[in-house]
Amino acid sequence: MFNTILVAVDGSDPATAALDLATKLAKEDGAKLLLVNIVDVSKIVVAAGYGSPYPVDAIEVMREAGTDILNGAKSSCEAAGLSAGVCSGEGDACDEILRIAEENNVGLICMGTHGRKGLAHFFVGSVAEGVVRGSKVPVLVTNR
Repeated sequence: MFNTILVAVDGSDPATAALDLATKLAKEDGAKLLLVNIVDVSKIVVAAGYGSPYPVDAIEVMREAGTDILNGAKSSCEAAGLSAGVCSGEGDACDEILRIAEENNVGLICMGTHGRKGLAHFFVGSVAEGVVRGSKVPVLVTNR
C-alpha cells in the first residue's frame, strides 16, 4: 500500500512506538522507511527568549543527539531486515517534516505525540497536530 513511510524519531517513547508501528507496516507492505530527526530551532528561540541569539552549543548538542537517534533507529530497522534511509533537518519541525515528506514522495507519515495539554501545548505546540493539518498524505500518530 505504501512505498515509503516517513518516521519522525526523537528518542522519546511515543516516537519509538511510532517506529515500531511503521516497522510492522513496512514489513507487511514491503515499504522502505525514511527516518527523520529535526533540530527544532523554533523551540530553542522560544526557550531562549524572543530575539535572543540561538544558543549555538545547544544546537550542536541537539544535532549530535539527533544523529545518534537516527543511527540507532536505522540499526534497529536493518536488524529487522528493512531498508531504512535517514534524513535530518533544522528549523520548524512541522514544516521540515512536511517538506521532507513531499520531497521524498512518501505515502505515509508515522509519528508519536507527547499529548501535551494546557500551557505546555500553548507554549510548545504540537508537531503532530501541525503535520496532520498540513500533510497531503495519511498520518499515523501514536502516543505509546
